[in-house]
Amino acid sequence: MRKAIITDHEFLVRIDLKNDGYTVSDKVEMTEQEKEEHSKKIERYLIDPEKGAFIIEDSVSSKPIAMIMYSIANRGSVYPWKTVFTELDPNLFQSDGRFIEIFQLWVHPNYRRLGLATKLKLKLEEDALYHKVDLIYTHTEEANSHVIELNKKIGYQVVRQGPIWDDVIRISLIKKLS
Repeated sequence: MRKAIITDHEFLVRIDLKNDGYTVSDKVEMTEQEKEEHSKKIERYLIDPEKGAFIIEDSVSSKPIAMIMYSIANRGSVYPWKTVFTELDPNLFQSDGRFIEIFQLWVHPNYRRLGLATKLKLKLEEDALYHKVDLIYTHTEEANSHVIELNKKIGYQVVRQGPIWDDVIRISLIKKLS
């Protein structure tokens, strides 16, 4: 496992654009401008000190087989998109409101159920403690029961269920690290 670097940018963009494990919107194609904006958004996970990504590579081929992207967020921030952070009990968050939000977790289909997602999440816990953050937030679609069970198995608790930015029911989970 390693920290993602700028040369991983294309891989992270490609994986984030996959419709793998979540409901696909009716939107068909991205415009060139939307592709560029998306590329810049993903690049921030490689250069912004408040964001990051970890990658696991296959030991034989050295090709990426799993990744996690995250950001250090703040419950009190104003976001230009719908969030659920203000709906959650403020006592769950550390006093300054900071927490880690998992943006994307992906494991190649041929390598699933081998513990790679767990390894990535445990590495993220180490990084959270390094950044003096004691709460990790994630969400997944209600239909992803195996992902929900994985999170529960490693100590995440369900804190919310319902739609966030569309009509899809999502399960919000957190893990307190202290």
